[in-house]
Amino acid sequence: MSEAQIPAFLERIKSDPSLAAALFQADTAANVITLAAGAGLDCTAAEISQWQATRAVPRLVDSGVCANGLRWRSLHGPGGLHIQIVGARASFGLWCPHC
Repeated sequence: MSEAQIPAFLERIKSDPSLAAALFQADTAANVITLAAGAGLDCTAAEISQWQATRAVPRLVDSGVCANGLRWRSLHGPGGLHIQIVGARASFGLWCPHC
């Protein structure tokens, strides 16, 4: 898998309310990895602080808020393209393990 899947995963988050709802309620990195895998993204995830998930970043690619309040953004970071999401219970960083 490659980071080329990340834009498709973000489109799925924007267009699939059930995926966005599940990600919004996720409370562990394992939950996020399972949800992403079900949506076709082979990724690694880690819980991050809300500050880290929302602070200004120099290499922002895209960002948005889903109708349910799930905030997400993609950015270039160490090792390639990353996704950060802020849900109701926790914030997570996602990246492709082969990036």
